[in-house]
Amino acid sequence: MPHKKLKGGHMAIIENWYHQIPAFTDVFTEESFYMFAVCFVLATIAVVLVLSRFITLKPL
Repeated sequence: MPHKKLKGGHMAIIENWYHQIPAFTDVFTEESFYMFAVCFVLATIAVVLVLSRFITLKPL
């Protein structure tokens, strides 16, 4: 049985999501982006340090 094409299809879904997601400049100012980036990097380093205490790699 041949597949029928939906009107709009995947492109309509992508365009709908695109219009619902706010733009980068709507979310961040320049200063708040730098603050977010610094906090994200520090949090990542903290998580890596904590996890490194509990996870050990064993040689094969």
